[in-house]
Amino acid sequence: MFNFILHKAAHAVKNSTIIILPEWWAILERMAVASKSKNMKPLSKRMIPRDVATCWNYIYEMLNFVYIYRDAFNKLTSNRDLKMRKYEIEDSEWEIVKQLADVLKVGSKFST
Repeated sequence: MFNFILHKAAHAVKNSTIIILPEWWAILERMAVASKSKNMKPLSKRMIPRDVATCWNYIYEMLNFVYIYRDAFNKLTSNRDLKMRKYEIEDSEWEIVKQLADVLKVGSKFST
C-alpha cells in the first residue's frame, strides 16, 4: 500500500515541474538553512526515487528515502494548495514505512 502511495506521490512531484517540484526544492532549501543555523548537517537536495517494476528493490530505495526525508515529505503533502494531501502519511504509519524498508534492506545492492 505505501509503495503505491509513495510511487504516486513521487510521480506527481517529478511531473509537476511548474508547481509541486519547485516547492519540493524550496522545502529542502528551507530545511537546509534551518539545519545550518542549528549547526546540523542538512539533507542533500534529492528527488524522491520511484520504484521500477523490473528492479524489485527500488521499493526499498523509495521507502528508505521517504522515511529519511519524512519531514520534507510531510510539509509537501500537508500543503492544501498543492493538492497532495491524498498522499499524506500519518505519524503512526511512518513506523510501518521504516519497518518495510528495514525488511527490504537485506537484499539491497545499495544498502550500507
